Amino acid sequence: MFKKNTPRLIIIGVVLLWALYALFPTIKYNTLSENEKASMEEDGTLEDLEKKTLRRGLDLQGGMHIVLEVDIPTLVENLASNKNDLFYEVFNKVKTEDEVSAEDFISRFVTEARSQDLRLNRYYMDFGSDQAAIQSALDEEAMDAINRALEILQNRVDEFGVSEPTIQKQGNRRIIIELAGIQDPERARSLLQSTALLEFALLKDGSVTQNLLARVDRALKGSKDLENLLE
Repeated sequence: MFKKNTPRLIIIGVVLLWALYALFPTIKYNTLSENEKASMEEDGTLEDLEKKTLRRGLDLQGGMHIVLEVDIPTLVENLASNKNDLFYEVFNKVKTEDEVSAEDFISRFVTEARSQDLRLNRYYMDFGSDQAAIQSALDEEAMDAINRALEILQNRVDEFGVSEPTIQKQGNRRIIIELAGIQDPERARSLLQSTALLEFALLKDGSVTQNLLARVDRALKGSKDLENLLE
């Protein structure tokens, strides 16, 4: 009887040993204190250990599930030029319907413009001469905006150090973000929703710049070569 069960017991033993070997990094990581994690991070060994641990999703360890939406109506409005009352009559009507409609905003905007005999090439001169070309160009702009948003969000999520975050598009304008294990939701929201700011500032005071330009001007006026050239 024992001999018959020997192969089965060996297989069970091998499976158990493999399971313990696979679970060991996860057990070790979860039993580490914050000081031990900080020490391993300095040594560069923490990242290797994290790669070997079992990944747990939102259902196992909690976290954040975020749905963001790219503002396509504002994009379409900003791309237009020479906007008048007729443009806003069509635009605002479609924008109001956009809150309850699941259809694509750009296609509905172009359809409504056609029904109202609104010539879009007047407002989107650089996007084509007919409605179809303009719609295609606006679709490309919208897709490019979503891709840029995805890239920006990916860079911001990397600041959290979340292992294997989920960032993906949903439909034509939504972005789904899942951050497993995040314990600071307010910081996550503020970082993801913050607006990039680019500032320009003079490195020197205006009076210093003016004084320097005056000295250069006097030096040029005192140059004999320049005087001969001006004569």
